[in-house]
Amino acid sequence: MMMLLLAIDSPASNGQRGVWYSHFDGQYICRQIIQYPSSDPILLIAGKDDVHMCDRPLDQTDLTRRKGAEIPPGEFENVWAHFGGKPLPKWTP
Repeated sequence: MMMLLLAIDSPASNGQRGVWYSHFDGQYICRQIIQYPSSDPILLIAGKDDVHMCDRPLDQTDLTRRKGAEIPPGEFENVWAHFGGKPLPKWTP
């Protein structure tokens, strides 16, 4: 499980700089947080919000080559919970 943090720019929010948190499970994203200073954070979950989420596999994003992009799992979970995200249920086969 890899979790990455990346700052992005968004023309949709009047050019304000925002923060994009993503939770990758292997090559694919399973949760994503988009946060801009002037709006409420957006929490997205794979399987529910796919149309609004990053659809590129991790190895095509170049995120693994960005120094400082990876954050510890606990940091992502803290941000997710702080913004009202519910914990992911544990999946067992």
